[in-house]
Amino acid sequence: MMGDGKIYIPARRKKPERGTQVIRVSEDAYNTLVDIYNESSLSMAQIASKIIVESIDRIVYDKEEN
Repeated sequence: MMGDGKIYIPARRKKPERGTQVIRVSEDAYNTLVDIYNESSLSMAQIASKIIVESIDRIVYDKEEN
């Protein structure tokens, strides 16, 4: 249900990694991160990590029914 404050993403599997990983984000996502960075004392990596970890309870996995 859209508009319920949740983040809907398609489900799939990948194995967890250890250590620091690099990901690519869209231009819009990067520029939003820059805006947050400019108002924060945290590094960009710390901000992105905090947003991801603290958003987990808002994620809804859209699993295809077979």
